[in-house]
Amino acid sequence: MVADRYLQLRSDLESGLAALLKLATELRRPRETLDTIHGLISDIREPLLFVVVGEVKSGKSSLLNALFGQEFAKVDVLPATDRICIFRHGAEEKHVDLSPQVMERYLPIPFLHDFNVVDTPGTNTIVAEHHTITENFVPRADVVLFVFSVANPWTQSAWDFLKVVRKEWLKNVIFVLQQADLREPREIEIIQRHLQDTAMQKLGFVPPIFTVSARKALRARTGDSPNEQLLAESQIVALEEQINLTVSESSSRVTKLRTARQAAVVILEKMMEEIRASLDVIARDEARLTRVEEFLRARKEQTLRQVNGFVRTVEGTCRSCAEQGKAMVETEFSFWRVWKLMLTRGRSTRDLQMQIEMKLRQSIEPEVEHAVQLLETDLRTLWPQVQDLLETHLGRAELRDQIRRTPPDFARERRGLMQTMHLALVEHIAGRSIEDKIGNLLGETSMRLRVPAGVAAVGGLATLIAAMSSAAVADVTGILAATAAATGAFVAGRQRKKILSIYEEQMRAKCSELVQAIEKQLQRAVDLFYQEITSAFQPLAAFCLAQRRIHEPLLARANDVQTRLEGLRSALGREE
Repeated sequence: MVADRYLQLRSDLESGLAALLKLATELRRPRETLDTIHGLISDIREPLLFVVVGEVKSGKSSLLNALFGQEFAKVDVLPATDRICIFRHGAEEKHVDLSPQVMERYLPIPFLHDFNVVDTPGTNTIVAEHHTITENFVPRADVVLFVFSVANPWTQSAWDFLKVVRKEWLKNVIFVLQQADLREPREIEIIQRHLQDTAMQKLGFVPPIFTVSARKALRARTGDSPNEQLLAESQIVALEEQINLTVSESSSRVTKLRTARQAAVVILEKMMEEIRASLDVIARDEARLTRVEEFLRARKEQTLRQVNGFVRTVEGTCRSCAEQGKAMVETEFSFWRVWKLMLTRGRSTRDLQMQIEMKLRQSIEPEVEHAVQLLETDLRTLWPQVQDLLETHLGRAELRDQIRRTPPDFARERRGLMQTMHLALVEHIAGRSIEDKIGNLLGETSMRLRVPAGVAAVGGLATLIAAMSSAAVADVTGILAATAAATGAFVAGRQRKKILSIYEEQMRAKCSELVQAIEKQLQRAVDLFYQEITSAFQPLAAFCLAQRRIHEPLLARANDVQTRLEGLRSALGREE
């Protein structure tokens, strides 16, 4: 495609500028910045200006049609009606007369988005007015195609026209020897040498000269399928390469792209500084929140250590009560009372159980209440510490606005905790486990001791009677009664040990369960409180996360735009 290198550069830059504009809009940059970017995009979108000059019937229109692969320029227009025709893009075909000598023709042809094409009258028909108008187009042209026909390459009018064009305007001139298919190669070589010699003589330099057959090139490109052989014979590809080179090296066009790129880089750098600054602020806020979290973790560990101390105190009190209860049990279950309880089939020990429970509750409840009070005092001091910490470290008002101001309801929390602890005490202290086990043990033993107890009683009575009648019989019955009494005493002693063992085992289990329940409730209270404290600054963390999710993609997109613009730097050449 004609000028495809330049158009690709322009397209890449336009894409980068469009991305920059979108980024600037999302960052709510000032209207002046947005207008500047809009202006840069509009400026580089200005179509390339192609001007074709040559005598009538030199093949100018045919050359344009071949270059753009479409018949849009009229061929063989009569000299008398020939005017300057400026081809522009339009949604529908129309023409506008700008003056008797100039008209604009709008065509819905895609390539005219990128090119304004000026087809001038023949140099051999230009009157003074045409000469002045044509001269106005040449200085602004990106490419000036000066067309000579191989049928009449010796024309003087073309050289007369070049005389009035200032030399600095001729830097983008390309000589095209058209209709090459009408001459033999040897003749074309002679004509080319003539053009070179004449150009050096009249201009002081030799512009690039290309011999082409526009007719063959158009046929090659407008047929049912591309004809590569015919295109090669037309030799138009070399001309297109020269046009690419001329446009790409055009100081005005490249300078315009380079300037737009430089302006975009400046705007982008300022935007990236703001994005990075915002991310730095977010990072500092996150670091501050991390310090608050670390403080809370350390503070919670300290509180839990205090809870552990409270629990150990309760555990000690519980052991002390258990020892006191053991003394009560040892007194209650003396050797002779065990005998009595067994012989009476294990009367209820509920009174003893109630005394032990009462003692245990009276000892532990004050300790628990004291522990809860100390815990409340500790937690009350924490809330203002957290508030001061957040106020001190969070400098931005928008973050401070996220902080919860209302302290927790410590009184309500304390009442709830005490109720829970009371229920735990009732659940784990009360119960008939000790009473039931001792009662069952006494009942079972009573059944087993009925025979030895009866034997001992009968033997004793028989011994007394026998002693009155026969010493031998008295000895036998006495031995039998003594044996039965000894057996009963042994069983009674063993059962007493079992009763004490059962008490110790049951009290140990009760104390363990009670301590675990108290510890669990205190830890749960601490967890709930710290969760509530943590929730006070969770909106801050959420705010920082939301801001990071906004700015990190923006920075990534800014980096992408920077990469695009940096990639264009070498392609656009050295910057001043």
